[in-house]
Amino acid sequence: MCLNSLSSSELIAFSSSLAVTLGEKLSAEEATIIAVFLTSLADNFSIIATKKATMNSD
Repeated sequence: MCLNSLSSSELIAFSSSLAVTLGEKLSAEEATIIAVFLTSLADNFSIIATKKATMNSD
């Protein structure tokens, strides 16, 4: 599956479905650790994307 080909609604549905499916199988501690990790990962992707966009606009 290519995430670029999904609409924003489809991405939201996919993300929600994945969270529910995984969340049902995880303990509260595991869910918290994964949530913090994924938040950190997303923040770092944002930094990388912003830097690339800045470099491309010069």
